[in-house]
Amino acid sequence: MPALRSLALPIAVAASMLGQLASCSERPTNFPDRDGVIAAQAEWCAALAKLQRAGASWEHLNACKAAYPTSSPTYLRAMTSCFSRRMEAATESSPDRSQIILECNDEIAVKINPDEPTAKPVVDARCARMSRCEKIPVPDCQAAFTKLEAAQRAMFTTIYNASGRYEIIDCLENASCTDNEEAGRQACYKPTSDALLWFPD
Repeated sequence: MPALRSLALPIAVAASMLGQLASCSERPTNFPDRDGVIAAQAEWCAALAKLQRAGASWEHLNACKAAYPTSSPTYLRAMTSCFSRRMEAATESSPDRSQIILECNDEIAVKINPDEPTAKPVVDARCARMSRCEKIPVPDCQAAFTKLEAAQRAMFTTIYNASGRYEIIDCLENASCTDNEEAGRQACYKPTSDALLWFPD
């Protein structure tokens, strides 16, 4: 029965692929810090509404509360405090929001613990990619990372919530190597970094 024998290998390969797909874990939908992120986002929204002198009547309040940023609750609460304070203190009529966020990042990053257990999977993914794409031994990568300033380590890891870290790790692990790996790693962070804070525009 040559026809059946000729189908045996493709069927076996297909079965193997289906087995691999079945064993792949789906993207988590309920991260452990979700409630904390939602609560911190509500505080951020209230602060934005207050800055607009609108309070509960702010037209973007519901959209803001429905948004789910990539920032950790600790980062978001610290940013809420810093951003509100600096915006209120600004003397110009239209403060440079981007500049204030940069200044707040400098202020906040030094206060965030970069060595929480949640940081390790991100560091592991970074070093695994550097080993795969740049042939840098994992121990050397890990040693170099620990020598970075605490604020730098936090900006790479613990300013993000669990969902944000998941996206970064997924990209670091699965994106193809590039000719410019520094840019390649940055590209894995950019979508998540861009979604740290919600604004109506």
